[in-house]
Amino acid sequence: MSYDPRTTEIQNLVDELIELDLAQAADLREFAQATSVGEGTVHLERTLRRRESRRVELYQKFEKTAFPSEAK
Repeated sequence: MSYDPRTTEIQNLVDELIELDLAQAADLREFAQATSVGEGTVHLERTLRRRESRRVELYQKFEKTAFPSEAK
């Protein structure tokens, strides 16, 4: 079995994106519940924005790694 660092990096990025997406979904659900009962959501908003920024970073890194000839 050959070791391909690019493949490993792609798999790791996919795993990170999946974990982040699951966390984002949980945050969105919590945000919806908090707003429905009139609770404050400032910390949830910050968390959602932070996770979305991280998701964009990870996806850009994924694109550069997975599709190097198309990356700009």
